[in-house]
Amino acid sequence: MEKLYPQEVGTNSSELIQLFSETMNNRQISFADWYQLMTEPWDDTYSADAEDTLNRMIYGVRHGLVKVVDKS
Repeated sequence: MEKLYPQEVGTNSSELIQLFSETMNNRQISFADWYQLMTEPWDDTYSADAEDTLNRMIYGVRHGLVKVVDKS
């Protein structure tokens, strides 16, 4: 699986799905990816599916199902 880098995570739903899959399989997300997702403006460019994916990742982190790790 190709590694996602923070600058590659965007509103493209295929990138979000890949990041979501990797995050849920590993039960962790890099701080850089997490920070970018949290600081990107949420506007009408997200589809309903993309918003659902983001909400699931936020839920996972908030409830301790996913850890935010510093991958230096």
